[in-house]
This record gives sequence, C-alpha cells and structure tokens, in this order.
Amino acid sequence: QAMPVRAAAQRKQDINIMASSVALVLIAISVLLGACSADADPSKKTEKSHGKQEEKEEKSKNSALYPYKVLISDTVSFCYNKIINDSSCCLDQQMDAGVRRDIVRRNRTEWFCGKSCFSSTKGRRGDDAFYFPESADCDSPRLLWVHGGSWEYGSPTTDGYAQLASKIATRSGAIVMLPDYPLAPQGNYSVIMDHILHALRYFATAKLGGLACDPVAGKRAPLFIGGDSAGGGTALSMVLKLKLDGGWNPNGIDTSVPNELPNGEILAGAVFFSPWTNLRCDSPDYYFNSFARIVGAGGGVYTGDLMFRGHPYQNLDQFTANAESYVGTNSSLLTDPVASPFFAGERELGGGGLPPMHFSVGGSESILGDSLIFAQKAALYGADIQLDVHVGMWHDFPMYSEGCGHGAELWQAIRVLNKTGIFIKKVAAARRVASDFGLLWPPAKFHPGTPQTSYVYDLTREGTEQWFPKALDTATIQMSYIDIGLSAAPPASASSGPSVVVVAAASSVLGAALMLAMQALAARAWMRRSPEVPEVNRPLLIA
Repeated sequence: QAMPVRAAAQRKQDINIMASSVALVLIAISVLLGACSADADPSKKTEKSHGKQEEKEEKSKNSALYPYKVLISDTVSFCYNKIINDSSCCLDQQMDAGVRRDIVRRNRTEWFCGKSCFSSTKGRRGDDAFYFPESADCDSPRLLWVHGGSWEYGSPTTDGYAQLASKIATRSGAIVMLPDYPLAPQGNYSVIMDHILHALRYFATAKLGGLACDPVAGKRAPLFIGGDSAGGGTALSMVLKLKLDGGWNPNGIDTSVPNELPNGEILAGAVFFSPWTNLRCDSPDYYFNSFARIVGAGGGVYTGDLMFRGHPYQNLDQFTANAESYVGTNSSLLTDPVASPFFAGERELGGGGLPPMHFSVGGSESILGDSLIFAQKAALYGADIQLDVHVGMWHDFPMYSEGCGHGAELWQAIRVLNKTGIFIKKVAAARRVASDFGLLWPPAKFHPGTPQTSYVYDLTREGTEQWFPKALDTATIQMSYIDIGLSAAPPASASSGPSVVVVAAASSVLGAALMLAMQALAARAWMRRSPEVPEVNRPLLIA
C-alpha cells in the first residue's frame, strides 16, 4: 500500500528537479545572450598592441643556454640548465600572500625520524599543517594533499610543500591539509594508508582555524584528496580503497552508504601531479623518456627525464628497490590493484563510485605512462578523467612555478596551478548541487569513455601565437569547468576579458542545470534498475 505513495513522491521529486533545471538553463541562456550582445559592440573591445616587435633585440644563438633555445622559452631553458647541475634545486620559495598556516597535533599520530630515517627533518614528527586562504569559511572545499618524496623524504612544511599548498589554496579557495605521515622505514604501505585514512576522517568533520562550523548538522564542505609523485600514488590508492569499501562494483551497488568516512561522506574529487602508480616500475616510458645528452656541431643538448638521469635499467632497479621498501615484506603488493593502481581493473574501476579526477604530468618524465595508462582504463570503465600532458616538462614540475630563479614564472607550472584551482571549484560546485537535490554522487556512467586529454605546448615562445593563440588556451581553461562561484574572479595569471568571465559564469549555471537533469535521470534509472532493494538501501542518494 505504501508503494503508490512512494511512487507519487518520487514523481513529484523528478518534476521539481527538472523544473529547477529548466529555470537554470533559461537563466544561463539570458546571460549568454547579454554577453554576446555586449561583444557585438566594437566600442567595447580593447585592441592589442602589436607594435613592439621591432623593438626586440636580435638574440645571438651563441648566447643561448642551448643551441635549440629557439624551440623552448628562456625560463624552460634556464630551468633545464639549473636542474641538470643540481636535481634538488629550484623548488618554489615563496608562499602566496594572505595564506595562513596552522600546525595541529592530533592524537596518536606522533612518530620519530631517527638515524635510519632518510628525511632531513629529524626528531619528533607527525604534526599536520593546514593552509587557509583569506576567503576560507565553513563552505570552503577541503583538500587533503599527500606529499611526495619516495615515501622516504619530505614533510608538510619543507621541500616546497608549504609553497605548493599556499598556491593551491589561493587559486581553489580550498583549505589544504598536509598530514605528516610516517616515512620509511617506520612507514610502509599499510601504515601510511592507515595514517591517511585517519587524517581524512578528521579533516571531514574538524572545526578548523577558529571557523565555527558544524559539518555534521549542516551541509558538509566538499572533500578532496590529492598528491604528487609517491604521495600521488598513495592518494590514488585511497580513492580506490574508498570506492571498494563503499560497495561499488561492476555488478551494481551492494550497500548504500560507505562507512569509511564520517556520516557516509563521499569524496568530491581528486587531483594528482605526476603520480607514481606502477610499483613494478616497468612502464615503457622508463626507456623511451630516459635522459640523454645529444652532442653535435652546435653543442650538447638534453632530452628526456631531467630528474632521473640514470640508465633505464639503473632507474628500474632503483625505483623497484624504493617500491619494495614501501610495500614491506609483502611483495605481492607490487602488482596489487589498490596498492599499485596501474594494475587496477574492472573491479576497482567499474560500476561507478570514482570521483572526478584531474591528472597533470610532464611529457618527458619516466613515469608518464603511470598516469596515461591508468587514466585511459579508468575512463574506459566510466570515470570522469581530465588529463593534461605538458610537453617537455619534468617530474613534479608544478612545484617550480617561480621559474627556478630565472626571474620569470614557469608558464606550464602556473597553468597547472590555475587549472587545479578551477577544477576544484567546478567539482565542489557540482557536489553541492548533487547534495542539495539528493542526487547520486559521484555521477554514474555505465558506458566506455576516454579521458579528456590535452597535450599542452609552451605558448610563451615567440611565434606560437600564429599556430595556437594563447587567449584560446585561457578561454579553454575558463570555460572547460563549471565555476558556480559567480563573484570569484579568475586567477591573475589566467585572467581574460570581462566578456569571457561573464560567459564562463553563464556556462557554469548552464552546466549545473544540465548536470541536474542528467543526475535526475541517472538516479531514476537506478531506482528502476534495483526495485527489490529496500528504500533505506537506495544507492547513495545523498541528502
């Protein structure tokens, strides 16, 4: 007897959702029409100056750091030269202005870095670092970042991670947490994963930085995870673990509410810089991207992986030894689909449950395939994947955004930081929409797909404007993502004209509306797909 009432209520909810979607679409169309009419007025366009070309002095090839300087920018060639001489040099030195750092000591997180610890930060360890942008409030996204360093080096406040966290916080508006997880030999895969899971649980509900938030009773802030290098591999392992523990599998959802995070919290999204995902260390790029010096009449030039300059077999041996230290005595973890996500298959990737993910990777690094192969498989099984391959860039290059001391920014690194910020804003906005309307999250896709892949070339060199206008790339960044924060201006390094910002804002509303419509249909499809599932176990309809 309850079924007709429940069906009527469901039909009413569907009608309300679709009506809201239509309203948002109409609003977006009106804003877009206004922006287009404004652009139609030539008096409102600003002309660009092209009269400085003749003022540039002709540069001698002999004065270049490399004979092929004509093919790469001054900043990139400067970074090449510095990194070749010292691969540990040149990380960013400046934190973004206005970002506050708090150090927090949680219970039972302390560990000791002694003589056997490789890190230079010795003694008592385990305190977390939190980075707050000026705009931080209770609704700000929360990003837990797992730092890199081969699971043997690094900390939340050294090795460039304070600077990286501040730059991400500024551009995304997110509160960024860096946990100080135990490094080898104290830490291994199981220890580090347990530490990161407890950090996520704390981060999901903690009242941080004096903010009077109650995420349990009110709306919870969107929760993200990310990491770079080895830390990126661990962060991706955590994404897969939470997906499997949440009951998602290719044959449907077994349980409706994950229990790993408080109150059934679901990851909103994930971000990765050069993640190490293949613990067997045998991706083809270990060979094809190996470092080389080419000597000719014009002098020596360098190609391949600037960071790891050994023979391919030497790199394979060293990386494998590092991976074996990470997994401890259980060598089977080297190909375990969660510990080593490169080997993930249908069980780990299919059936929904993976949040939207963004990968940024250097086109010249030895572990390029670690991102490319995982991204292709995850998209094939229905995950929403963004993948940017920056041609000529080295491992973890976003941490060199200040230009290695050159005096000019590294454009590729700035682009990654800006796009990361936009991605987090977009996904956070979509997550809030799903929560407000009680829709399925992560968005479910049950058909094969491909990653949204971009091969990013340096657009700062002279002449590139002729074959790929820089403004086009800026517009692409602004309009590829749903940024519902209409009052938030784009980062200065990626700013564009007023009309682009208006169109981007309108596109945000339009994208959100379309997402609502698709989510309503997806949720309804799930209802029809599993009529025998009790009402209390409906799959992940988050209120």
